[in-house]
Order: sequence, then C-alpha cells, then structure tokens
Amino acid sequence: MYRALPLLPFVLIASVWIVGADAQPPTVEKRLFDFEDPADVKVWSSLELPGAREPAVKRERVAEHATSGKHSLKLTFAGGRWPTVTTSAVPDDWESYQTFRADVTVSRPCLVGFAILQEKSSRAGGWDGAVSRWVKTVLARPGRNAVSAPLHPNDYSALHRKLGKVVRFEVFLYNPHEGESIYLDNVRLTTAKEPAPPARTEFKVLGTDWTVANVQELGKKLKGQWQKPKARTVADVEEHFRARFAELKKTHPRAVLAFFRDGEKGYDPARPERVYSGWKDAYWSSHGPDGMTEERARNQGTAASHEIFMRHRSPLMRVELGSIPPGATILAAELVIVRANATYEKGRNPEENANMWVVEPCNRPWVETEVNAYEYARDRFWKAIGGMYYGDDPDFLPLYLAHGPGGGKVSTWDFKEAVKFWTDGKHVNHGFMLHGDSFDWMMRAHSREAREVKDRPAVLVVYEPK
Repeated sequence: MYRALPLLPFVLIASVWIVGADAQPPTVEKRLFDFEDPADVKVWSSLELPGAREPAVKRERVAEHATSGKHSLKLTFAGGRWPTVTTSAVPDDWESYQTFRADVTVSRPCLVGFAILQEKSSRAGGWDGAVSRWVKTVLARPGRNAVSAPLHPNDYSALHRKLGKVVRFEVFLYNPHEGESIYLDNVRLTTAKEPAPPARTEFKVLGTDWTVANVQELGKKLKGQWQKPKARTVADVEEHFRARFAELKKTHPRAVLAFFRDGEKGYDPARPERVYSGWKDAYWSSHGPDGMTEERARNQGTAASHEIFMRHRSPLMRVELGSIPPGATILAAELVIVRANATYEKGRNPEENANMWVVEPCNRPWVETEVNAYEYARDRFWKAIGGMYYGDDPDFLPLYLAHGPGGGKVSTWDFKEAVKFWTDGKHVNHGFMLHGDSFDWMMRAHSREAREVKDRPAVLVVYEPK
C-alpha cells in the first residue's frame, strides 16, 4: 500500500446546464494539476520498484509550454526503459468522471504514458495485471499533444469500484534519450464522454472492385464460396506450381520460375548458384488494453516460429523481389506458410469452418530486430499503436493485396496481384502483414529462421521478362 501524501485542493473548472425538454446533466471538469502553485511539484517523485530501478526523473516548475496559467511541469530524463514519475496527491473517487485529459509537449516523436492505480491494482505483466490498472499510451508528435481518453472504456477493467479507491497517478516515457525533457500541464477530469470514433476505414481488395471495412466483412462476403481444403505438403504445393509453370511455358516460352525462400537456391536464374537470403519477418503484439506496455514493446524478429492470428497479433513479413527484372509480366505467384502447431483450437479449425486471411501492405521501412507495436525501427514510431493509422501518410495502406482461406498444415494464397504491386515500379516494397478474421488461428507458424528450410515461408513466382 502506498503512503498517501496530503491532497492539494482541486479546482472545479466548468459547469454548464442546458434547461429545456432535452436538458442534459451539467458537464463538470475537475483540474488535478496546473502547476501554478510550487507545491504542485513537491508531491511528485520518481517511481522506484524492487528489481526494476530506473534513472531518477528531474522535476521542475517552469514558465514554458503552459496551457493552463503560466507554468507547466518539466520532466527531464536520464535514459532508462520506462522511467516514471508518481504522485498519491489525487482524489480517491473518480467514478463520476468519464474522460481524462491533459496536455503534453514533446520535442520528437515518442511514447508518453499515463497510469492510474487503485488499491487492488497490480503492476504485473500479462492480461490480469493490465486490466487491474488504467493506462493511456500516447504516440506523441513534436509540439503540444492534447491527450483525451475514456476513464471507463469497458466493464471488466480499471477504473472500477471492485478495485477500490484511486491511490496513485503516474506519467512515464518509453526509452527516453539522455537529457530529454517533456512538459505536462492542465491535467483534468471531465464528466463529458469521449466523442464518437471517426468513420470506418475502407480497404480496397486488389484484383476486384470491392471495398470492405475489414477482413471480417470480406470473410462474410465470401463465406458461401468456401470449400474444405485438401491436405497438402510443401512438396505437393511445389509440384503443383511447377505444373502450372509447365503449362504457362506453352504460351509464354520465355517464362521464368523463381522460388523466394531463405536458404534455398532458385530465385535468380541469372545467378543459379546463389542462395536466397532476402526474407525477413518479425512478430509483435498490439493486443489491448494499453497497460500491456511491455508486451507491446517486445521485438520478436529472431524467433524460429511465431503466432499468426488477427490484426493485433500477427507478424510483419517482407520478401525481396529485386531479382525480378523491371517491366516483367507476373504470370503466377503463391505465398506459402507452414503451420508449426499440429492441432487446432475448437472453432478455429481451417479444415472445418469458413475463414478468411488478407495481406495488408506496410508503408514504413521497418527493421526486423527493432520493430514492435510502438516503433517500426528504433526511435521511429508508428502514427498509431500497431501501425493502425490509415490517414495521410498511413502506417499501412488501406489495401488488401491478397486474400483467401487458410489451408491446414500448409496454407497458400494467390500472390499474383501482390507481386505485381511491388514490381510495377510505382510502389516501394515494405512488406506486409498476413492476418485473419479469427476463424483460423496459426498458434505457431514457421518463420524464416526455422531449422528445416522447407518449413520456411516462401513466395513462388512465374514471370516473363520484358
């Protein structure tokens, strides 16, 4: 239990009540901190936890970047992983308030976090720990960032009466630079609810004239066409593709067959002795809630297998296609993924129920050993957690390059449109994410680091040089 510090007086900011037939309850705001009083700074300290000591954070009341009054709180960091400042000088009951708001000013793209702990909150990792504390993570952009987040986004996690009184409020910065400062001001609560989310994103399905909201909608659209897949080995897939190549050679005598799989020859007919090493993949999770900070910051770019599931729990992949000459005509292509798990979860068996997978192209030059749900490379942040920003200069393009159901132990997808997309001279190949509608689940799938070469993911291509 934390020792409670004396509470500072809290200020009622605004109250508005519209009288009439459609009258609504008054909107009430309560300011927690605006740092106009020097005492506002004294109630904060650097968080110290057993076994996870972070460098102390310098705290100053300054006349810079104030958004309420004339002062703000300047926090200066000395490196670390998750350095945090903490205070117990907060009201113990936030039940009647709907939204948390604050202003934070930063000098570079970075991740700033806010946490509220109750009497029964835990700092543990994993789901149970994450739902016991309220956390808002912000991918802040240079300049002032107006932070706003619902205090009661659901009925199963903090903030909730079952977890007791509010006892602590904290602010943290992920992987700060030595000597870096951020500025905090106008920390407040309001009874007003967060505005409705923006209109849905629409994804174009390449090779069709369709647009859909997500992979689930596409799955429903094509559910009636689903057929039970035939069990196949990698050898079966390759034999079938070589037969397609033989047929295409009859009408395209200059056609070329290329296999793009790490550790294997046969990707560059001009240099047949060369072994391909142009694949990369890295799993990361953007699974909620926001308290899953350590899990979201974890990079898994060197694992021999990884989960492939829904949009928030799938790997990024990239296949280098530079050996395909400019202007070549793509005649056929397939993506091959080999499942590592031998069993299926009930309700997610691709051999028994209709399911759908899509290939979504990345728009950032990610680094295999650095990418996670916050960053696509060290200190280079996505615009939204998990790269789920589709506005101007999107993290991922609102486009599905390929789609189709899973196929059991070995899954394949028609990849012709995807290869055409990356070799047409108009688009940069930053790779893709393969993710599904939840009716199939690759608990583990082999990555490019798999011990057996034939278990590694591959793209098979038939093209005709210009």
